[in-house]
Amino acid sequence: MTPARAAVFERLEDVWCLDVVGPMLDPAAVFGRVAPLVLEIGMGLGDTTVATVIAEPDVDVIAIDVHTPGIVSTLAHIESNELGNLRLVHGDALRFLPRLGSAVLTGVRIYFPDPWPKVRHRHRRIVRDDVMVELVERLRPGGWIHLATDIDDYATRMLDVCGHNPDLVGGVIERPDHRPVSRYEKRGIEAGRAATDLWFIKQQLVPDQPFMR
Repeated sequence: MTPARAAVFERLEDVWCLDVVGPMLDPAAVFGRVAPLVLEIGMGLGDTTVATVIAEPDVDVIAIDVHTPGIVSTLAHIESNELGNLRLVHGDALRFLPRLGSAVLTGVRIYFPDPWPKVRHRHRRIVRDDVMVELVERLRPGGWIHLATDIDDYATRMLDVCGHNPDLVGGVIERPDHRPVSRYEKRGIEAGRAATDLWFIKQQLVPDQPFMR
């Protein structure tokens, strides 16, 4: 980072970033209100995250990434736009998940995660069976998961992973207007890659009906 960016990071990290590990979070205490809570995993440079947060002021967002320049860029946007409904986590999403309670999330966004293209690295992909179980556990009934990728075999794998989770229903959807186009997606479009969006909902629990004669 440049000295200027390092100064921004040092000044704002403690104000707007949550610790990766620690006690269970109380979202109402973190944001000072009770509101729908969305978890965004892998925000890149934060451009789409900021645009979405500005467009949805009634939704609170926790965005996670290991990419320090993206964290710094987003911190600057939080300050300049006074985005009280956004908090960041600088680190590994899987280490942070234990801080979220069961059924606390309204939604999960995972846009263009690292595809790990080499076969021997595929186990590192974030969208996999064990991770999806953890995410669905933290999703309220009726909550949603929105995935997007421009890697065809990853889209197929996402569909397989979510489709085999017994608590999820959904599939491939048309690209929604509310998802901003990121810099990464623009580069993919220029390279001839098309994005696939997937939308899944955690099924509502239906109580057993009493036996009727």
